[in-house]
Amino acid sequence: MNRIRPLFLFYQRNGSTDARASSIAKYFLFLLFLPLLSEGQKIKRSEYNAAEKRWHIETAPVNLKSAPGSKMNVALSAAGSAYSLWLSGSGTSANTVIAGDALIFLLDDDSTVTVKSTAVQNFERKDNSYNHEYQLTQDDLEILSRHNLQALRKYSAEGYNDVYLEKETAGGLKELSTAFLNELKKANLLSLKHTPGFPGGKAVLLGFLNRNLKSSLPLTGAERKFAVVQFVVNADGLVDDLQIKHSAGNVFDNELLRILKRMPRWKPATIDGKRVEAIVTQPLTFLRTGNVVNIRF
Repeated sequence: MNRIRPLFLFYQRNGSTDARASSIAKYFLFLLFLPLLSEGQKIKRSEYNAAEKRWHIETAPVNLKSAPGSKMNVALSAAGSAYSLWLSGSGTSANTVIAGDALIFLLDDDSTVTVKSTAVQNFERKDNSYNHEYQLTQDDLEILSRHNLQALRKYSAEGYNDVYLEKETAGGLKELSTAFLNELKKANLLSLKHTPGFPGGKAVLLGFLNRNLKSSLPLTGAERKFAVVQFVVNADGLVDDLQIKHSAGNVFDNELLRILKRMPRWKPATIDGKRVEAIVTQPLTFLRTGNVVNIRF
């Protein structure tokens, strides 16, 4: 109470105590609900069609590029569990796309998301504008919601166009994807997914690798070797198609593949309770602790 009193006396001395307090309260409420208001403004339509027995959700377009000769916006929509990305604009990239033409997003971690055109789609020659639809998945949306966009490549019947983004628009698609995913969640349109898992979890997998690792590997002192392994976990849990995506050297790669081939069945990935095939990518590091070579994730 003593901390509040000086502030109260200030308002009392300067008059309009109630009005000032009310203004401050409204200001803090505005700040509190600003993220929700911003997200709500991104959703243009969200309604259930009883005749079709499915939800229709659309976002307002977000600007990606606005420069002389190149204007570009992006929007997202859902008709039930089918998700679409709409790329519209004028100038650069105003070309006819055919079914399966790619639109590639380059993200801030140097990864990419690729979506494909749904059909043959033309452009308006009168004003050199276009509005093209691409299919995307829940996985695509989740990746886009985690990263800022750096550039995109749009393929067409004429070849392709590269579009680079400015800092002020780099986060637009990320924010839009987040708002869209939240709206899909409210409408129960997101798949319930579980990734594949080693029996007992990652700690048990690490123990399995180190128990089977040969201590005679040529690793000295503080030297470390880094590798990335990738494999497929089939719907029945069997591991297939083992690959070294980043090599630590032949001796280390061969030892890693030898051990991984001995792994037991994994717990398979599931989508809405149905077992599905999934890819696992695992980075790891070889290092020496005393006289023993270990693997660490």
